[in-house]
Amino acid sequence: MALSRNLTLVLLSLLIIIGFSSYFLYSSNHHKMLSKREINDFIEDKRKSNLSILKEENITSKPDPHALILYKDNTKLGTYILTKSRQGIEEHKGIEVPIDKTLPIQVTGALSGVPYLGIYITNNKLIQEGKYIEMEFEDGTKVRKNISLDQKGYILSEKTTPEAPRESVQVSVKKDSQVLYTNEY
Repeated sequence: MALSRNLTLVLLSLLIIIGFSSYFLYSSNHHKMLSKREINDFIEDKRKSNLSILKEENITSKPDPHALILYKDNTKLGTYILTKSRQGIEEHKGIEVPIDKTLPIQVTGALSGVPYLGIYITNNKLIQEGKYIEMEFEDGTKVRKNISLDQKGYILSEKTTPEAPRESVQVSVKKDSQVLYTNEY
């Protein structure tokens, strides 16, 4: 009887150790939510290197919280993706595209993982007349943001990874039901 009691205690101890180990292993591989201060500190650091920050968005959805930052300099438009893990804040540079002011809008981003677009509107008429900017995927899913007269940069993002991978996206600037601009990427 003493052997079975000792065996029970050993098994119970092993289960507790495995449980705690699993929890810490699981939580160390997943990202944590970034605070507004952490995002602002990153932005201030980047502004020192002459980057113009157009827009930032903190995506707080689980299991993949992250921050998206749309920036430009004199020649290019790009994004940073910030994540936070037990090791600290990690910065990942997204795709950069050369700035072409002859285009009414410019787009950077990714359709894999959690799809997002960083959009820079260079056409003042679209800013003044447009009510919202929208991205629409082939399955009909839409993400929309209102256009502000004092803002040229926008981040449109799905909040989670879709079940089916995204192949393309249509970006439109609309005024009520009227399409002022549209293009597929």
